[in-house]
Amino acid sequence: MDNFSHVAGITLPLLLKGMSVTLEVSVLAILFSLLVGFWISQLCLSSHSGLRAIARVYIKVFRCTPFMVQVYLAYYGLPALGLKISAFWIGVIIMSAYNAAYIAVIIESGIRSLPKGQTESAVAIGMSRFQTMTRILMPQTISMIMPPLTGQFLQTVKDSSVLSIITVAEMTMETNEAIGITFAPLIVYVLAGLLYWAINIVIEVVTRRIENRHRLARL
Repeated sequence: MDNFSHVAGITLPLLLKGMSVTLEVSVLAILFSLLVGFWISQLCLSSHSGLRAIARVYIKVFRCTPFMVQVYLAYYGLPALGLKISAFWIGVIIMSAYNAAYIAVIIESGIRSLPKGQTESAVAIGMSRFQTMTRILMPQTISMIMPPLTGQFLQTVKDSSVLSIITVAEMTMETNEAIGITFAPLIVYVLAGLLYWAINIVIEVVTRRIENRHRLARL
């Protein structure tokens, strides 16, 4: 017990510092990927075959290649193109692009599950595509897509651990540092796991409330 307290006393400050970075990169990636994923989903639903093809290629590239490979390509590729970006923002950018591909598929599937007659009725009364999407389709879709979106958000937090390979000082990187100091990997990993678990529990609670609110609004 004394050993656990000693290790925890050294480890927790490091993990909490890393946890703040994990939260920052995860929240930013979730927000940006929602925005990008929404517009990619609209390209998938477009009547223009060229736009649909661009969206499909984007989704295939990011879903069919390992995330770690994408991280390395972004870390070494962007500077090679003359873009001087910090490791933190490279992490945010690549996580956003990666998750946007999955979110686009989730949103597209949700919208396609709605009766086509709703879109036809909106067009008949003169609503624009944007109005139809934001006022009629998306409010109904949100409650249906929240479960898979929640899963993707949880995966985003877990994927943030990969960014330690490009020197982003998130929780996994701080975990390795704590192990190097304490030489107690079991205790350190248990504490890190509990903190990751706590973050994901909060995400689940928040998204479940959003889902329930929209489901009640539809009744």
